[in-house]
Amino acid sequence: MPISTSSFGDERDHRYNEYQSAEGYAQETLLFPGLTLAQAETYLKRLGGGVEEKLRRVEGIGWTATIDSASAGVAVTFAAHDELLDDLIRRFEEWVERNGASG
Repeated sequence: MPISTSSFGDERDHRYNEYQSAEGYAQETLLFPGLTLAQAETYLKRLGGGVEEKLRRVEGIGWTATIDSASAGVAVTFAAHDELLDDLIRRFEEWVERNGASG
């Protein structure tokens, strides 16, 4: 299991349940034309996420992202605590721009 996921797989999971609770997460979905599912997953992993479901869902501490195919690219639904959401989206968009896909 990647170190960035919020599960230890033992009794510690119950001590740190605030990291696993998606309650209170704000959500935002953005379209990224020209981006592939694999690219989106790679960029999310670079932001510290661990793959929960291949080419579909990536999870980090305090956030999750769901990747869906869109007409000419992908739609990424970011879900995070308010204080993380804007930063997560900004950093993801920087990876997209850095690697030449339009967002």
